[in-house]
Parts: sequence; structure tokens; C-alpha cells
Amino acid sequence: MNHLSKIGIACAVGATAVLGLAASPSQTVSLGELIESNGTFQNKHLTFSNFSFQLACLDFNNPNATCEELFEVGHVRPINPFKIQVSPTTHPGNPGLQFKDFFRVEDGYGVDLALSYDVTSTKPIQSIHLDFDAVLDSGQVEIIETVSDMNGNPIGQLFADNITRNNVPDLGDSDVFDIPVTQFHVLKDINLTSLPGTGIPTMTTIEQGYAVPEPLTILGSVVALGFGVALKKEQSRKHKT
Repeated sequence: MNHLSKIGIACAVGATAVLGLAASPSQTVSLGELIESNGTFQNKHLTFSNFSFQLACLDFNNPNATCEELFEVGHVRPINPFKIQVSPTTHPGNPGLQFKDFFRVEDGYGVDLALSYDVTSTKPIQSIHLDFDAVLDSGQVEIIETVSDMNGNPIGQLFADNITRNNVPDLGDSDVFDIPVTQFHVLKDINLTSLPGTGIPTMTTIEQGYAVPEPLTILGSVVALGFGVALKKEQSRKHKT
């Protein structure tokens, strides 16, 4: 379920082409800088672009409260993409992105962040992995991630939260694409909610990794392709005979 449809988007930051910032894997840059400059972030064979950010906030006692008002008195964080740091993932082997800030809402409040970007890879991507570092069963932190092809067709989805009493994978999830892809769009719906009396949800880091097909998988595809070609040649010879 997409919480943005329940809370409603309160404000948004649009991407405008200003400087064309290009960040390398050794750099850390804010999400706001990437949005403002229509910039790209590169990590090995992956290029991330077209970053966007939207948010909505919830006060269970005052439905008319704005994100800015709740942030100023310390009830929710973050509401500013310039506070979210983007850097290379720390996971070895599978390059990707890390998003870092002090994500937090106080008891009786909520914040819903929609963070999206495009991914282009010089190598085919077979699977995607997501994890984050929220405290288990302390308030609710939930991430619903949808992966789509460049025509908007969903090709994968990940669900993760910090609630151990349900069937959603705790603090992480992975998905394997039916067919390896080199271009796709990622939308993260990040929701922190604290129903009155349920605890304060916090989180600092979201990690995202992208894996290429295993060598055996590639070998199997090559063998299957070779077998198919050989079969067609054999059928062609029989037809001529």
C-alpha cells in the first residue's frame, strides 16, 4: 500500500538543469544538489540520474499541520533533500547507493518520503537489494520500492520494515528480475509513523545494491542459445534433404 495516497503530498522539490553535477564514487553529495543541478552519480558500471524527492507529513492531533511547522518544532525529520547525503553503498561486490540522514518522527507524528531516480548500467543487472538500519519494533519504518522499465512497466518490487510480527522481511529485501536489464526507474516510498504510544521510529542509513548475473547463469544462457542455434541448423538441413 502506498502511504502517499493516504497522507497526500504536501510539498515537492523539482529537478532543474543548472550545473549538471556529476559525482564520482569517491564523493558524497546531497540529494538536493543532485536534484537542483539535474546531476548524476556514478559507481563503477552504474549511473544514477533524474533524482526527485517528495514528502508528506502527518500530525495525528492536527491534520492541518504542515511539514515545515512540524520540522521547526522537532517532530519530524528530514523534510529537506539537502540534508540527505548520497554516497556509494558500503556493501562489497554489488555497487549501488547509500542514502544517509537522521530519519526520525516523534510519538504521534509521521513522515512519508518519495525518493526516485533512474539507473543506467553498462552491464546487465539481474537483481536488486535493499536494507536499512531502523530499530526493530520501535515505531514503524517501512520502505516499499517499485522498479519499472523506462516505459513505466513494473519489473520488480521490494518490501521491508522493522515490524517483526508480520511476514514482511525485516530490514531488507531482494528481488530478481525475469530478464536482466540495463535501464530502469526506482521509486522508494519511505514511511516513518508513530501512532500515539507506539514508540519513536528512527533510521540513519538506506543501502541499495545492484547485482549482475552470476557467471553460471550467463554460461547457462550462452549454452542454451548455442543449443538453439544448433537445433535450427539441424532442422534446416533436414528440411533441405
